[in-house]
Amino acid sequence: MKTITMTTIRFFKRRLVVRAGFAATLAVLSLPLTARGQTAVPAQLSLADALALAEKRSHSLKVAEAGLQRAQGQRYQARAQLMPQLNGTAGYQRTLESQFQAISKSTGSSNSSSGGSGSDTTSHNSGSDLSNSPIAKIFAAPNTVTLGVQFSQNIFTAGKVTAANKGADAAERAAIAGVATARAQLIIDVAQAYYNAVAAERMSAIADSALAQAERALAQTTLARQVGTSAEFDLLRARVTRDNARPQAIAARSNGDIAMLRLRQMLGLPLNGAMTLTTSVGDNASAEQAMRQSAGSVLMAPMELPRPNASATPDTTVEHRAAVRQATDAVEAQRYALRAAAWERLPSIQITSSYQRFGYPKDGTFLPNSFAQFYPNWTATMGFSFPIWTSGRLLGDKMVAQANYTEAQQRLQQTHEAAELDARVSISQYEQSQAAYAASVGTDEQAAKAYQIAEVRYKEGISTQLELDQSRTQLQQARINRVIAARDFELARLRLALLRDLPLSGASTSAASNATGGMPSGASTMGGNR
Repeated sequence: MKTITMTTIRFFKRRLVVRAGFAATLAVLSLPLTARGQTAVPAQLSLADALALAEKRSHSLKVAEAGLQRAQGQRYQARAQLMPQLNGTAGYQRTLESQFQAISKSTGSSNSSSGGSGSDTTSHNSGSDLSNSPIAKIFAAPNTVTLGVQFSQNIFTAGKVTAANKGADAAERAAIAGVATARAQLIIDVAQAYYNAVAAERMSAIADSALAQAERALAQTTLARQVGTSAEFDLLRARVTRDNARPQAIAARSNGDIAMLRLRQMLGLPLNGAMTLTTSVGDNASAEQAMRQSAGSVLMAPMELPRPNASATPDTTVEHRAAVRQATDAVEAQRYALRAAAWERLPSIQITSSYQRFGYPKDGTFLPNSFAQFYPNWTATMGFSFPIWTSGRLLGDKMVAQANYTEAQQRLQQTHEAAELDARVSISQYEQSQAAYAASVGTDEQAAKAYQIAEVRYKEGISTQLELDQSRTQLQQARINRVIAARDFELARLRLALLRDLPLSGASTSAASNATGGMPSGASTMGGNR
């Protein structure tokens, strides 16, 4: 009875454990995605928070950082060729059949035969000495253990190692500029998505406000129609205006939701959950600053690049642009590659030294009994190598290096011109957006005051429905223009501040990609010359 009871208890315990595990699994699966490893939706999100989230998951930034790590590794590889190399070796050799063993055996047997006839005792003794000599034991040893250390140092490489190091340094500088470019572009992309969401939210509020104004005007017109002070035409116009404002509000709300979803997708946030954007565009301080600067820009005059050392001035110097720096590094790398190709006919000199200890253990043992039974062997070598006849290979290498160098120079010039144009366009866009935002602020305030007057006039019966609709349309358009101008002004100001590290935009992008594309060809050329 006791056995049955214990078995039953264990059975029920096992069932309870299984049920508990199943319940825990269901509980985990029923949790939202935020509780299972995905980033939680913050209640409030500022632009700085959005940039921090985007930097953690940006694939382009991680690719650029991987490129920097690769360039640093290549620099270590190239620099190691200037330093001495030291390698250790250890080996075991088992001789299955050797000519020296056969010679020793044949020599010993022939000497034994001649010794048996008693005619030549000297020959017998010399044969025994030959088969048992230390030299014969070394060459005929069945087991050999080797311990060694090898040292090597390049003395003269005809510029190939120097070119490899200069090219690796240039590639690392280009990779550093690439990381800065990826980070600056990420900031621009996130800021644009963030400000688009903020602007869409404001436009939705403007559309809702216009719908509320149309509802209020319809209510006033309906009351006036009931008391007989308004015509049926005014009532129909008010109702049509209200009905037209409703789909506009729905469309604006949908556009705001889409912009918010795109921002969430860029930041890796769940698409569900309430979230408030706290960084606004076009606040009062920015408006006052834009209006103060609209009369005369404090940044720069049109079509005039600023001085690089000017205080509180964005760095728009052409030589400081990331694409120009990368193209300059490509030219330097190709220049050293051309120098290495021109010097490839010169000899290369290398010093090597090898220190070895040889041990000859007896059959049945793996190692000698002591370290004293390892016999030393130390050599030092200075080697010269130079081409005698390459069937045109050296000439072809020099022609390829010359073509790469010329191509890199032309790409640098093209990138320089494109960067200068891009800087001037960015300055012009900033000044244009600055003036547009300053003008939109005043227009918005005037349109709001005009609508208030028109609404009072219509309520008092001294104005028409047409005048009220025109004032409301002008107010809505003025508010939309202010939101768009504020967004464009913030993006233009941010782009101008990050212009030094941003890639070239528009038609200049091809020049930038060509400039950076010159680096791999230089690296491969240098690799061949090594």
